[in-house]
Amino acid sequence: MKITITDIASLAGVSITTVSRVINNKSKGVSETTRQKVWRVIEENNYQPNAIARGLVTKSSKIIGLLLPDITNPYYPQFSKGIEDTATRHNYNVILCEGGNDPSKEKVHLDFMTEHYVSGVVYSNADVISDETLEQMKKKEMKTVFVDSKIIDDQAINIHVDNHKAIEEVMHYLYSRGHRKIAFLGGIKDSYSTATRFEGYLKALDDLFIPFDQRLVVYGDFVLEKARVAVRQLLDKQVPFSAIICCNDMMAVGAYEAFNERQIKIPEQISVVGFDDIYMSKHLTPRLTTIKQPAYEMGQKSAETVIAMIEGRLEGIKKNIILDTELMIRDSVADIQ
Repeated sequence: MKITITDIASLAGVSITTVSRVINNKSKGVSETTRQKVWRVIEENNYQPNAIARGLVTKSSKIIGLLLPDITNPYYPQFSKGIEDTATRHNYNVILCEGGNDPSKEKVHLDFMTEHYVSGVVYSNADVISDETLEQMKKKEMKTVFVDSKIIDDQAINIHVDNHKAIEEVMHYLYSRGHRKIAFLGGIKDSYSTATRFEGYLKALDDLFIPFDQRLVVYGDFVLEKARVAVRQLLDKQVPFSAIICCNDMMAVGAYEAFNERQIKIPEQISVVGFDDIYMSKHLTPRLTTIKQPAYEMGQKSAETVIAMIEGRLEGIKKNIILDTELMIRDSVADIQ
């Protein structure tokens, strides 16, 4: 049976707090004799101190909380791996929780992290971050890095890509291939990612002197099934378009399915562009042209930043950290003759 900090305290005849002070090299209130006795019991019983025990004294731990909206989305494994690899290099551990864009569920996870002395949080939400969640973070003074968001607050640090620029680049690429009627498949309508990508779409239309047509804008909430339904509805409007930009690759898969159902060939009859460059993108038929988000690098930067916050090394760290995207040109876009 694994020995616990409670067992060590009992065997040494001291309190759990005293054991924690010894483990964490906290000299105040602990005599040298007591310290040696505790270490002797620890060594004799091969006790491995855990982060929670350590937190009893320090009120913090070498643990980072990772709160994601949807762990089934194939974008997040690479992002999470970037965090895990970086945390490991800095001798931190990671707790993964799924918030599901639900404030009540996020509250449960944030309470759990507080109770277990999690030192900092990397937070991502596909929807608009609720006032309740933000208030909880402020009240608990949680060191938080916000990903794919832009929180306006003196203490907030945001990490995201330049969505505006990325969509403009795609629009100009499609224009160069002859496309003029370009549809937009957004995620959750009011989310930071969708809103900024839509702004890029509108800006490019204006720059290219293409009239905006509201009928060509639909939303799929970043989910494959909802995207499939949204594209069906778009087709039912019978408004002509030659290309569609999807705000993530999972929705692009949903678009593929909707076009296949209607026997509309990609790219011969319709061109499709995604966003993220998840693993399956290059294995679709045809291979998906998409905007590559540097998921692993975003994870690395998120972990590095939250660790810097935890350790008080904030000098030189920007409030808004913007990473570059890359247009991955494959087979799902054709020229308009």
